[in-house]
Amino acid sequence: MKKEFYCAVDIGGTKILLFLIDNNGQVVFREKIATPKPEHPEIIVEKVVLLLKKALITLNLNETELRSGVGICIAGFVDHRCGVVHQSPNLHWHNPVPLRDLMTEALACPVLLENDANAAVLGEVYYGAAIGHRDVIYVTISTGIGGGLFLDGRLYRGSTGFAGEIGHIKPFGKDRTCQCGGCDCLEAWTSGSAIARSAASLWESAEINGQKITTSWVFEQARAGNTRAAAIIEHAIENTGKGLANLVTLLNPSCIVIGGGVVAGQSDYLKQIGEWIRIEAIRPSVEITPLIIVPAKLEPEAGIWGIYAIMTEQVVE
Repeated sequence: MKKEFYCAVDIGGTKILLFLIDNNGQVVFREKIATPKPEHPEIIVEKVVLLLKKALITLNLNETELRSGVGICIAGFVDHRCGVVHQSPNLHWHNPVPLRDLMTEALACPVLLENDANAAVLGEVYYGAAIGHRDVIYVTISTGIGGGLFLDGRLYRGSTGFAGEIGHIKPFGKDRTCQCGGCDCLEAWTSGSAIARSAASLWESAEINGQKITTSWVFEQARAGNTRAAAIIEHAIENTGKGLANLVTLLNPSCIVIGGGVVAGQSDYLKQIGEWIRIEAIRPSVEITPLIIVPAKLEPEAGIWGIYAIMTEQVVE
């Protein structure tokens, strides 16, 4: 059988990840680069083109050996049908970007475009922590908060592709703007950047003793017994748990997969979110439904494997 290759790309607020995967599911090339600053669409396109060219040269391949072109997932409000990113707060795109057309022209091959959390929930369902489940909520808590919904055995995108934007449910807190242009979204109070923002506000400084206040710094301070840092973490846990509890009450999933840099390696953090979900969700959804709450298994590659599942026609539309 002729060897075929699939190119999957994940474009995020901090990194761009590109994989070439063969038709046996083996990764033959992978590379990660930092997302360029500023994150202009044309610069993003240029970086992806250069990465793909590097992959093809490294493996002595040409574009004709790329099965189904290139699949891309990206953080933002994506209409996968027309290939437009209507907004990407973490990339500071506030106007529609015809990304599929830009990529298609630059790569000279077909391009598939999907929201990153939609791709990630598919990755976890087909290859990761949610195998065997037909009703899954995926949430990633990192720079921002993203969500993907897999309901009744299918990816649920909504009428124009914007479903699952868990980070922008509200209200949480008071009078804090969000990158999406709204106010008091869950993301604005409980994401990694929000935790650091809360600390900077509380300490009235972006630095303490010459050290920049970051999410990691807040966690370190909390573990060291700093009560103000601990209060910020507890507030984030409570609000995340309540936000997800609302989705459990609404959608009755059997599995919640939680990923992202904020929870990576933080088993207590994940456990406490789960406790809040079980306190706040409607009783039957957590007592009769055998709900499991698990860490993401494929981080940081879940979106890549979701795109691969779509490109290899495993996903039921």
